[in-house]
Amino acid sequence: MASTDVGTPRPDQTGGPAQPSGPSIVPQGPARLALIAITVAVLAQTLRFSLPQLDRFADTAGTGAAAALVVLVYLAGFLSPLIRRAAGPQGLLLVGVGGLFAVRLLAQALSPQLWLAFLGTAIGMVAVAALYEGARGLSGVGFATAAIAGLAVDSAVRMAFATWDPAWRSGVWPWLACLLYVGLGAAALYRELSSGPVTAPGISWRDALGAAAFGPFLALQVLILASPAFVASSGWQSLVGAHIVIVAGQGLALAFLASGLAVRAVPGGVCVLGGTLLGVGAGAIAGTYAVAGIEVVPVVIVGQVLAAWLLAVACRAPLRRAGAGGPVWRIDVSAALGGFLVALILIPYQVSAVTPLPLPNNVLPGLAGIALGALAAIAAARGGPLPARAPLRAVTAAAASLGLLLGTVIFTIATPKNEARAATPGQVRVVTYNIHDAVNTKGRLDPEGIAETIEAQKADVVLLQEASRGSLLSGTTDVGVWLSRRLGMKLLWGPAADGQFGNAILTSLPVKKSGTGRMTKGDWSQIRGFVWARLGVGNTSIDVWSTHLEGGSDQADERIREVTALLRNWGGAPRTIIGGDMNAQPGSPEISRLLEGSGGSVELRSAARGDATPTTPDGERIDWIIGTDDLVLDDYRVTRSEASDHYPVGVTVRIGR
Repeated sequence: MASTDVGTPRPDQTGGPAQPSGPSIVPQGPARLALIAITVAVLAQTLRFSLPQLDRFADTAGTGAAAALVVLVYLAGFLSPLIRRAAGPQGLLLVGVGGLFAVRLLAQALSPQLWLAFLGTAIGMVAVAALYEGARGLSGVGFATAAIAGLAVDSAVRMAFATWDPAWRSGVWPWLACLLYVGLGAAALYRELSSGPVTAPGISWRDALGAAAFGPFLALQVLILASPAFVASSGWQSLVGAHIVIVAGQGLALAFLASGLAVRAVPGGVCVLGGTLLGVGAGAIAGTYAVAGIEVVPVVIVGQVLAAWLLAVACRAPLRRAGAGGPVWRIDVSAALGGFLVALILIPYQVSAVTPLPLPNNVLPGLAGIALGALAAIAAARGGPLPARAPLRAVTAAAASLGLLLGTVIFTIATPKNEARAATPGQVRVVTYNIHDAVNTKGRLDPEGIAETIEAQKADVVLLQEASRGSLLSGTTDVGVWLSRRLGMKLLWGPAADGQFGNAILTSLPVKKSGTGRMTKGDWSQIRGFVWARLGVGNTSIDVWSTHLEGGSDQADERIREVTALLRNWGGAPRTIIGGDMNAQPGSPEISRLLEGSGGSVELRSAARGDATPTTPDGERIDWIIGTDDLVLDDYRVTRSEASDHYPVGVTVRIGR
């Protein structure tokens, strides 16, 4: 299609000299939609692989220095007006979108690294502004449709890789996925650039602010709405069931957008109401004090529709091709503000897993929904009729979304053939392992390294801490499910800080009974928890517990309170193993309380028996396996590994007759 706006010469709103406003050739719809969809998908991938790297940087450089640098990186979008002035609108597209594709290719070739995380995030913030330049001429509905479609395909591809992003992986299939994204994106970008720039509108600040809505929209998608691991862990669904829920939400969103019910003119108050509903729902299911269970399913499905609708309303004005007002760089600034809102939502949420915040982290996704509604309300058009409904188009869009289930099909049929070894009669090999979100000592997300380390232990039971299931700290990978499939062991999950970060048990033994619990906390920092299971061993059983106590040299009193809560929940049951990262050295008050606090006929004893081998590369001995005195614990072993910032600790448990 083409624009036929012809007029007298006027000042070029990119900052250049006056030029005649001749015909603006707008590329055909499919090319534009593909460009937006692929850019949004690659931007989401870049954010996901950057977050674990930024967390590692904070560990090494300190919170203050890391926060300052991260803020600067996320402010890079405000360079967009300068790039536009220096290189024109096509230069902005080339730097933002083309640069993002180049980073994705480098990440696949070199594996995600810290410098790539900083570079990719900075270019990604410029790409947010470039999105609006590349989409000019589309309707708000078209832009939102492309964004949802891109995220939907991205989720389907991740499901095919069991949620471990292809950017972290080597081999033919991850490379094929990368080349498809980059190749199709580059072709769409070339089509856009060769068509020439589309005449930009004059625009008021009020209308330009609609461009900021993409930020909270993307943050909600990465954290909740397009994350299969989030829905699986918080909704207590299988990973397959979680992806079906997401596809249902995305399909309904696409159908709603295609139906014509995504209104052309809507009162701002309705947008505020929609954003408030979205924010309340997101805050209710994400964060430390989130609800869990089947309630998550309708919130995600309805949330997808609300988010798509609000984005469509908000971005109508920034995408138009005509209008009177101020310079087009106002759109760039507003889009950069949206990119910065991504940081204000995701980074504190990520930090909240380990550091106290002055407020519960549930507020952050809640504010994202409210901000999306408010920005849509500011930019909402007033007056005018509703567009005609298009039921056939809506049904077609919803039906097309069923193709996204191909990722789930691949995930299902590609189940690894690994099977856990059979246990030796009368004895059980137990390992406790803080896996640090499957991020190794080099900062690489590497669940395979964790799996190989566990395999070498020949364990029947693995007690995991810092096991992520959709946490930003692991790039929203479902590490628990991935390890379960890879090792052929059953997964028992126990949320702690939130529904995506906690403790887990992997076992090849029959599970007779299991449960989870969380410990109270006075501030808004991480709530600690535990998971336990009663496992069948021949004609008897053994209870195993996995937990992770509060860190910090000044938190001994908090750890003692947590030990007291743990002992109260245990209740002195016989044949019990308690393992985990206790963040306490031998002889400390909290370990003494744990060993001396059983208070009944069954006593707890350490498996170490005076072994002074450190359990971390820093020389600390803070990972423990403790058992009741009716069990024989021998072959205690600490195995050095770079797969995590802790070493696995193993012991052979013999059950007395």
